[in-house]
Amino acid sequence: MKYKLTLIYPAHKKNLNGNKSKRGKYPIPQLSLPTIAGLTDDRFEVSIIDDNIEDIDFDAKPNLVGITTMTTLAPRAYVIAQEFRKRGIPVVLGGIHASMIPEEASAYADSIVVGEAEGIWQTVLEDFIHGKLKKIYKGTGQSRLTNLPRPRLDLLKRNRYFSTNLIMASRGCPHDCYYCSVTTFWGRSFRYRPIADIIEELKLLKGRMVFFADDNLYGNKIYAKKLFREMIPLRKKWSCQGDSLIANDDELLSLAAESGCQWIFIGIESLSEKNLLKMRKSFNKVHQYKESFKKIHSAGINIFGSFIFGLDEDDENVFKDTVDFAIDAKLDAANFYILTPLPGTKLFQEMKETGRLLHTQWDRYDANHVVFRPAKMTPEQLIEGLIFSYRYFYSIPSIFKRMLRHDNKKLIQSLELNIGRFLRRKRFEKVCRMEDIPCPH
Repeated sequence: MKYKLTLIYPAHKKNLNGNKSKRGKYPIPQLSLPTIAGLTDDRFEVSIIDDNIEDIDFDAKPNLVGITTMTTLAPRAYVIAQEFRKRGIPVVLGGIHASMIPEEASAYADSIVVGEAEGIWQTVLEDFIHGKLKKIYKGTGQSRLTNLPRPRLDLLKRNRYFSTNLIMASRGCPHDCYYCSVTTFWGRSFRYRPIADIIEELKLLKGRMVFFADDNLYGNKIYAKKLFREMIPLRKKWSCQGDSLIANDDELLSLAAESGCQWIFIGIESLSEKNLLKMRKSFNKVHQYKESFKKIHSAGINIFGSFIFGLDEDDENVFKDTVDFAIDAKLDAANFYILTPLPGTKLFQEMKETGRLLHTQWDRYDANHVVFRPAKMTPEQLIEGLIFSYRYFYSIPSIFKRMLRHDNKKLIQSLELNIGRFLRRKRFEKVCRMEDIPCPH
């Protein structure tokens, strides 16, 4: 008889109300739980529950529950953990928040896994079977990415997502940006999977569209070029996260396009050189942005830009200036975030030490709410500026100005995304203002 292991991804607060079964498709799932399931041996029958798209049956009787935690989801993760523990079911918490603040998380779980699961998860399972779960398990460091078991994507509810074709080629990032917890968790150097393993895994993914979960897929240009060359015969269409520096290497950009790159999510963050310098992201060259974006567009690749508001050089003018730039640069889509000092980052430590944190209500640490004292505006001005930016960028005039460029090879796809954002603008505003959100059907 197999042990039953239930792995749970907690819901965002905005997704807890209403009938989850009647909602539209969720964008894409996280890769963390399928990865854990892949590391689990066949003594266990594993299931994955995404709290965003399905209800949790707390009266089900798994033998063991594992919950992943991001900072903004931590309160919900703790509630879920308490419900199962009340029923006598042991709970293991892991993920980046539990790893950054294990002393807090350990109050809500039987065990905490700190760091990467590879190298330690099997020990957790053995200890569970023998009734000897320890309070804290620490990963063995930065695991080698060779001979990894394939993530159990088959356990995801495929019909509830736009796509479940997820893959990761690398971990880590050398940039060590001031606000980012990636280097704290994954390390400050790139680690790569063997290209042959990635190609074999890509071949097994059904359908052509693939999403790379790497923080910067082409951070190592030599590796990326080899990977893209091997991907060309597969005829996949893929998207990733990266930086604008791809425009500086014609060969890399050409290979990305030829291998099927459709979208790149680029962290532009700020138009202020001073902000970028303090963020330790001065490799972003503001004066090169527009020319870089033109080159990427000319290669047939769409750009999903990302901007952060509330940096110390930002005043009330930053919102319109930023969106004017984004429209002028004809960005295909954009996300606008409020600077959020996450535990484990240098930014969090600095704001804590200087008394700028307003609170540690973790569910508001979602980049849509103000959790610190801005330097050159009030918290109210910052939240209203975020709402203004979303409405302005996804206004009908902005959409058509950005979409109607001569090299836009994905016009219909881009229009669908932008019109969808336009239709959801009131919901976004309610989320930011923490008003009651009617569940969309």
